[in-house]
Amino acid sequence: MKSKIYLDESKRKFKGNLHTHSTRSDGQYAPEVVIEAYKNKGYDFMCLSDHEIYFKSDSYDDEKFIMLDGYEMACEMSRKETGQQYHIHGLFDKSLGSEYGFEHDEEHAKPEYKSLDTIQALIEEMRHKGNLIIMNHPEWSRNRAEDLLKLENYFAVEIYNHQSEIDEAVGYGVRHWDYLLKNGRKVFGVAADDAHGGRIDEVISEFFGGWISVDADKLEQQTLITALKSGQFYSSQGPEILDLRVENGFLQIKCSPVKFIKFITHPNNGGALYNKDASPITSGEFKVEGTEQYIRVECIDFEGNIAWSNPIFPDELQ
Repeated sequence: MKSKIYLDESKRKFKGNLHTHSTRSDGQYAPEVVIEAYKNKGYDFMCLSDHEIYFKSDSYDDEKFIMLDGYEMACEMSRKETGQQYHIHGLFDKSLGSEYGFEHDEEHAKPEYKSLDTIQALIEEMRHKGNLIIMNHPEWSRNRAEDLLKLENYFAVEIYNHQSEIDEAVGYGVRHWDYLLKNGRKVFGVAADDAHGGRIDEVISEFFGGWISVDADKLEQQTLITALKSGQFYSSQGPEILDLRVENGFLQIKCSPVKFIKFITHPNNGGALYNKDASPITSGEFKVEGTEQYIRVECIDFEGNIAWSNPIFPDELQ
């Protein structure tokens, strides 16, 4: 079995939020207020993912903080009739080679939903415009996991949406993620805020509750996008994953002090590591048999906050 480094403790990690809104769509605060709030909180990057209007500007960038180009696109059915809709996130990916990218503040009209083919066509249109695709808040959207499996050409699912969880208790998309992984889809997971408003400085607010941390060589849009596509990031509500690698047939992890380290796998059962006196643990390992479809790790701190690794796929290590 090959060895592979997924997250390298010797590399700089950049903290970012991919999903938050402003007055450009249905947010409470002006873009300048939202961006300054994330800067002041120590974030390295963010995407102002307003609905159906593209953000593509470097006017807020400096040597310590950048904005990622992107937006959030909706296609809504009648929630009364079907109970669901689709919100699809686009991040500009120069490597797609599009000659038809959006301009800053360009609007994108919502398509009229007719069938799942409408959603696939929207994904392809967004990719044609040069966007890397994430399926946002599948639990809030009431998406059926089997329908997500039918859709193609997205690289990640939003596995934690902070605003949806604290306001409506529908923020976790982990069951959709595991369904896709169990059915052979190699897809990553992201956590995000989806903040729209409320007091920014409240102890519990829509802001700063879910983020990603990216292993990258420099703070630059395409460098971050390339790292995202490679799965060189983790998602978190609090704990830090410092290092993740396969070495000598074991998946090894180092993290900030937590109560549990859980290895989730399929079709085999996984395992959990903890100290019986409930003292903190900061590392662990799990033997890779090579028969697993995937293995992913959750690090859970003493307040119940989780950090999620991306899955490793043992068939890629043969």
